[in-house]
Amino acid sequence: MSPGNIREQDLWEQVTRMLGNGRIVLGQHWSYNVHNDPKRLAFVLSRYKFAAKMACKGRRVLELGCSEGLGAPILSEFADRYTGIDLDSEAVAAAVANWQDDRCTFVVGDFLGRQLGTFDSIVSLDVIEHIDPAREPLFFDTIRQNLDTDGICVIGTPNLTSAPYASAASQQGHVNLFDAGRLRRVMEQVFHNVFLFGMNDEVVHTGFSPMAHYLLAVGCYRRKDPL
Repeated sequence: MSPGNIREQDLWEQVTRMLGNGRIVLGQHWSYNVHNDPKRLAFVLSRYKFAAKMACKGRRVLELGCSEGLGAPILSEFADRYTGIDLDSEAVAAAVANWQDDRCTFVVGDFLGRQLGTFDSIVSLDVIEHIDPAREPLFFDTIRQNLDTDGICVIGTPNLTSAPYASAASQQGHVNLFDAGRLRRVMEQVFHNVFLFGMNDEVVHTGFSPMAHYLLAVGCYRRKDPL
């Protein structure tokens, strides 16, 4: 081995020592996705980045449907507190094991109709499309119960117009899809101000909504009583 190679190896070993011995173990859901559709990880993390920038700095954050807590380190990076809740006990166990931070709390349970406290921000990504339409009003009532009057809510969901191009698994699990118009109307029943965005891959935009693969709605200043 040449002296140059030895020097490079020494430098690299110094870098790896700085990384420490921390490890994360993905749960069933994200292990499947990384093996079968790894680009989806980039898309989902981009959605969390958007939500964090919009709603989380210096705030008490509640995530409805946190799954394995993949978004927790992004949502909580500049937040005061983060609470994530999900009914999948194995996913929450993975979140607890991977994201050990005094500011983060994970709860197992069905969040519908449950009051967990008063929060400045609520984030729920890739959740509402899995909720039976008959229970959709309870979903938004849960947001009202947990969000402060001047709070911010970010809801993300696949666009109805993208459904024909979704995988068979997605089509089976997505029982309550929205287009941009319906998402705006439902959010306006809860919030005085609603801002709608589209997302294609990692790119957020305000372009022609039927061409967006994914929808993001930001609601501000919840109404005292629903419309």
